[in-house]
Amino acid sequence: MTHYDSPDLRPLSVLLSDLGQQIEAYRISRNFKQAELAEIAGISRSTLSRLEAGNGGTIDSLARIMRALDIEDRLLDIVPDAKLSPLDPRSDTGKARQRVRKSSESAPSEEWSWGDEAP
Repeated sequence: MTHYDSPDLRPLSVLLSDLGQQIEAYRISRNFKQAELAEIAGISRSTLSRLEAGNGGTIDSLARIMRALDIEDRLLDIVPDAKLSPLDPRSDTGKARQRVRKSSESAPSEEWSWGDEAP
């Protein structure tokens, strides 16, 4: 798994800036001023401005903005559904996983046998 600071990935600041630009463009395409959308979303205009500038925000603020823009259904598309993976046989058990267990990487100290082999 790639570490989040990997040089192969775009910097987080760039991702947040791009997200903010998309929110701003969508707000403008719906003819909302920042103050209007902020009021509908129940956040301050400065919070919306900060998020659009890519300078941080909370999941709560993002969810409120998306609800105010009538696109809250897209919020759950950010993370794929962990229960549905045709490539993972564990996802076909019908039960949601509750814990994470790492597979044992240590090899057995001796080769296993049935015990009925001739000496």
